[in-house]
Amino acid sequence: MTSIIIASNKKSSGKTSLATVLCNYINSKKTKAVVLNSFFENDHSKVSEQLGIDVINMENGLSKDLSEKDVELISNEIKKNSKENILVSESHINDSKINVEIAKKSNSKILYVADIKEDVESIIKYYGECLGGIIFNKIPRYRYEETLKKYHEDTFFGFIPDNRYSLSNTIDQFANHLGGEYVFESDKKNELILNVLIGGIVLDWSVHYYSSKENVLAVIRGDRPDLQLGAMQSGGNVKAIVLTKGIQPIEYVIYEAKKQEIPLISVKTNTHETAELISKIVKKSKFDHALKYENTLELLLENFDQNYFKKSFEISTL
Repeated sequence: MTSIIIASNKKSSGKTSLATVLCNYINSKKTKAVVLNSFFENDHSKVSEQLGIDVINMENGLSKDLSEKDVELISNEIKKNSKENILVSESHINDSKINVEIAKKSNSKILYVADIKEDVESIIKYYGECLGGIIFNKIPRYRYEETLKKYHEDTFFGFIPDNRYSLSNTIDQFANHLGGEYVFESDKKNELILNVLIGGIVLDWSVHYYSSKENVLAVIRGDRPDLQLGAMQSGGNVKAIVLTKGIQPIEYVIYEAKKQEIPLISVKTNTHETAELISKIVKKSKFDHALKYENTLELLLENFDQNYFKKSFEISTL
């Protein structure tokens, strides 16, 4: 069968999300695909399990300096597990030389995850016959046309635009990050937050302000019930409210929150300090939610040359 190694020269390039999406895409075509976990850690996204994707963890531990013996172990593991399946392996090795060596020894092809700042011509030249194709990740939408014009060669067959889902976190992840306590904890605490709106000096009618974005986390002082109630009347756009300065909300606010199942989170920091903390949560974002999968799959299929993919990786069964 076929072996695909998803690799990059950079950390947090989007390899995990691409491995999950690609594997499920192949399975949807009635062709069996499995994921071989990252070469160093057994930390593959739980989304794979939610989607029913088979994940294979390497039996043997690897040394951090990655010896020649480790390269042999990885190569043999890939060959063993790709005999009857299309195997999608996620490499956490940011060394092109080692990835090429593994690809050659395991009869694999590399799917390289790049960003538009990289020297693509050098990547194509260095990876040579081991390169099956390139997917650009996190492409700014305003550079869409430029990307298509510049990279129309056969080795380029897809890109994933930059989007809020890839940087999003759940309500509960925000609560933990901010060191907050639930005044009211709803079953909806695992919903994704795509936007954060700060409730301070709101010049517009607050309901209009909080209705301007979707999947909102509203950050409001604990002693502003007017803004808190305005956020709750936003037509379902506000998914949770963070109450700052450790001030508990009035009973009517709690009543409305329970009625609409909107989690209320109390934090000790003031609004400005809370906003600064929120700006740092982006670095903690992981591919750990079914909605992130759905969004990534949709974006990939819209910008993905499926025919070239099948041809390059010699997958005749798709």
